[in-house]
Amino acid sequence: MLKFLILNSHKIKNFIAIVLYRIRLIPKDFEGKARSLFLREKYNKTFLRSKLEYNKNGYYYLEPMPNLNFLNEYYEKTYWQSRTDINYPVRLRDIEHFDKIINFYKFFNSNTKKILNFGAGHGGVSFLFHAANHDIYNYDFGATKKNPFNERWHNIQSIDDTNLKFDLIYGSHSLEHVHDINKTLEIFKRISKPDSVYFFEVPNCLNNKIISPPHTYYFTRKFFLNKFSKVDYCKTFSGSKEMESEQGDVIRFHTCLA
Repeated sequence: MLKFLILNSHKIKNFIAIVLYRIRLIPKDFEGKARSLFLREKYNKTFLRSKLEYNKNGYYYLEPMPNLNFLNEYYEKTYWQSRTDINYPVRLRDIEHFDKIINFYKFFNSNTKKILNFGAGHGGVSFLFHAANHDIYNYDFGATKKNPFNERWHNIQSIDDTNLKFDLIYGSHSLEHVHDINKTLEIFKRISKPDSVYFFEVPNCLNNKIISPPHTYYFTRKFFLNKFSKVDYCKTFSGSKEMESEQGDVIRFHTCLA
């Protein structure tokens, strides 16, 4: 029993918070987070009503796909409000990504680059690249906005109609949340330069085909190998360890278009 309580303490606390919110006994200081947990539980049912369909390009997707308005509402009202890691700007994963990019593409830090952090969330590599004198553009929902710097730091509302061209398009655990992956890749193509770098990390779903709200897409390495004519790197990882097989929990991919 003690082991069960320890392993499930987070779920138990969330359950208690939701119950107290429903019966209106939650303390005021915790009301906002409890409300987001309650809504998240409610909205998750929409995801779970869908099924996973396979696309021959190497990914699974929700069918039917939740509509865009629903997804926007979900993230604005529930996603980051029910999490605390938004307040921890740099993680080991971010450092590993930054290190991989600047060491594989030796030219990258030679001058100031425009960087799109797609689904910026907690900030992550944005802080590291800003410290390396690059121009940062964070794209995410309003709840994630941070303004720690007066220069070279931007929060953008939309990439659909931007005229900017980026030297690096970076997404860490973001592609699996989009509404239309093909449209997203077309936008990336339009806002890229001929020698832009792409870097993405996503969950590896080859061995785990289970709907996990709010993920809308579930990728395998085959997706990146099929969608990009040039692939510099595409491996699975377990934690910080590169795997020789497909057994890793995540896929790390990067390429330079040139």
